[in-house]
Amino acid sequence: MSSRSYDGSATLYSREMVNNMNRRQFLTTLTGGTAAMATTANSTEASPKEPKPRSPFQTRGVYFHDGFDFEPHSHAPLHWDFEAWKRQIRWLHACGVNAVEFATMLEFNRIPSTDMERRKIADRLKILDFVHSLGMKFGYLLTNTVLSTVPSGEEPSHQLKNRAITLCPSEPGNFEKTLTNPLFYMETYREADFFEEFAADWGGCECGKCGVPEFLRYVRVLAERLATLNPKATLYADTWCISFWRKNPMSDGWKGVFDREISGTREVIAALPTLPKNVGVALPCHHHYRPLAFTEYGGRDKTPLFPVEADVHQVHEAKRAMLAWPHFVMDDDAFRPKSWGIVHSEVRYIAALLQSLQRVGVDSVIGNLYLPLLQVSNAYAFGRLTENPNRKPQDILHDFARLIAQREDVDKLTDALLWLENNSYWSQQMPPTGRLPDLPCTLNRAQAAQIAAAIRPNPKPALPLPIAAEAWLRDLQRSINRMDWTK
Repeated sequence: MSSRSYDGSATLYSREMVNNMNRRQFLTTLTGGTAAMATTANSTEASPKEPKPRSPFQTRGVYFHDGFDFEPHSHAPLHWDFEAWKRQIRWLHACGVNAVEFATMLEFNRIPSTDMERRKIADRLKILDFVHSLGMKFGYLLTNTVLSTVPSGEEPSHQLKNRAITLCPSEPGNFEKTLTNPLFYMETYREADFFEEFAADWGGCECGKCGVPEFLRYVRVLAERLATLNPKATLYADTWCISFWRKNPMSDGWKGVFDREISGTREVIAALPTLPKNVGVALPCHHHYRPLAFTEYGGRDKTPLFPVEADVHQVHEAKRAMLAWPHFVMDDDAFRPKSWGIVHSEVRYIAALLQSLQRVGVDSVIGNLYLPLLQVSNAYAFGRLTENPNRKPQDILHDFARLIAQREDVDKLTDALLWLENNSYWSQQMPPTGRLPDLPCTLNRAQAAQIAAAIRPNPKPALPLPIAAEAWLRDLQRSINRMDWTK
């Protein structure tokens, strides 16, 4: 590989030079020396705790999708600094989450060329250290065929600008060209505990000739490189949208996408014994939980389950790690405007998903967050349910209400949260055979909004909330008023 500039100056760094740098030296190249302080131990942030009973989920993680803009900017991780990230991670740790995962978003998927990009990398390296100081794991999502088209020296922006292209890796030179970015980010975050090589949704190839073998070509090269950078780390082949490694599957509708996800993932699972020893598999698990999948198959009762116990057994027989990577149930993205930018509550559905994964033998799971300060209730529920998937949703909501409201208002806030849960847009999207029974609640939307507006915030919450309780209650009231599909 050729040498490349990290800072736009005349100084060039080859991959070999980067690998020979220690963390302090590498941080200095990114930010001119100030980020070297990131290597200072954060031992004062970590406090030893009594060991908890063993959870059915070994990895209980959250993936941050930080590519979207939002107002106020304080709610959008795209604009967060290190201190904002620390607050969020400290909160997740208190909820029982033990892993966090990041990615290089679409417009940023290049070798950094601006101060802003270098600052974000320096902050993320400090996050890595902070996560480890808490005894948590740090993961990073890698791409394949996608490249940013933002001009060099111009700052990247948010994902909806869609300034990126995909290149067919079968065309001469394209595989090497597109491999540059994931290798760079793997080397940058080489002290991560795990990486995922993302099949598509961004990336992939729909030329009609490329398929799963071309995806696995990226997996092999990255896994071999990782084995030299960090022999203890795992590379998961994440089969999210692996359907898009052939011709565009949408000619058969979303059902075609989901069908080919099953066949493509099983092709990856079958190839595991031939892949480097540090390769595992990450599965979207759409067929366990997602309204769109249930609708496309004509109802949950007609939806084939995948993975099933036999799939999990095959991965275990190959002595490989498996990770569930479900999306949207904790938070939703900007492409669904009804649910974008509001407070959610999907405790029943998070519990049902985790129970379903547990039944087939999956023991590691990573949920997702887009606007984490809005979804503190779902994050709390996810953490508690990954520790015990059989807890009653109403009990979890009551416990969360105790964090937010003064003692005299806890039951009132619980009622409002029960209304929010029963009327979530996730539940609205469910076909009748997938919809879970409502929790006991007699409120209507106007009453729920009135209660949310009257709740007095808890001045001393028992856990370190990442947002002031008063501010979150305002977001809750605004969200209830936006839920015009309800009464």
